Amino acid sequence: MRGSRTLARLITIVIAVIVTPVAVGLLSSGGTSWLMTYFQYGGARDGFGPLVMPTLLQALGILLLLLVVLTGIWSSAGLIAVGVLAVVPLLLALLPALLLQSYRVLGSVLPREWLDGLTYGIPLVLFPALGAMGVVLAIVRRHPERTATGLSIIGLVASPILLAAGILLLSWGIARGQFTALQQFRFDFLPDAAAAVLLGTLLSVAGVFATRWSTFALVLPAAVLLVLGLLVLIPDAVFAALGRVPMVGRTLPQLLILGVGTAIALVYLAFTVVLLRVRKQAMSTAAGTGAFPAAGYPPVPAPPYPPQYPPAPGV
Repeated sequence: MRGSRTLARLITIVIAVIVTPVAVGLLSSGGTSWLMTYFQYGGARDGFGPLVMPTLLQALGILLLLLVVLTGIWSSAGLIAVGVLAVVPLLLALLPALLLQSYRVLGSVLPREWLDGLTYGIPLVLFPALGAMGVVLAIVRRHPERTATGLSIIGLVASPILLAAGILLLSWGIARGQFTALQQFRFDFLPDAAAAVLLGTLLSVAGVFATRWSTFALVLPAAVLLVLGLLVLIPDAVFAALGRVPMVGRTLPQLLILGVGTAIALVYLAFTVVLLRVRKQAMSTAAGTGAFPAAGYPPVPAPPYPPQYPPAPGV
């Protein structure tokens, strides 16, 4: 049993650390074509024919991300490994000088569009969330019992708020740090941008952690992101609707056009299904081993022993 668990961990780690960066690269490759079409022509002037291939690349990237999430049914290790990979895009966001160096070092190895994904912050939005999902699954496997109703309601309310605040701060921090560095060729460390990126990442992770107490906490954020994702078909609406929101500017609309919003929404929904499955499996295993009975939890306390002391006369 222990050997099979170790093998499952190793396989999911290998899948995750290879497939996830490729998925992000494909998402970025397809998304940058959408962005170029919008900024050069103000939208799909010649119809959506030229965008068929970029859209397929985005769809393939999203499917690969969903595959990584589904490995959580087997083991949490792969998703946690993706969370560890988040250190790289986080350092690039905190230290813009490293971003320029990555273009110089990796420019001859990776497609330029993949590196542009680092600039837009695609890995920084996805990797910490996937890592948090892995930690939640690991906790649920050890403690599958359901939480109190009040705590579940708090999770349903807190998760969308935390996730919204996190993406706003991340968007502003990325625009203030990485975009400023590349556009103005100034690669100084900016404390306000770094603080926004760090706090935004922590809030996003906390929003995902709410699923520990409320399994369906990510359903509402996923629905909102899917609606916003549909606006990609009319990019002007995206910029008009979100461009006026404080601390957003152009970064968040660009992430939506890149397909990141749709990707995160589907990842949230897939994770909800995985979490339900893992919790059910863990509860069945716990019931089978006697951790708590299958018919009810918590167990009914046993009567005191001895039943009567001192013994009754004549016994």
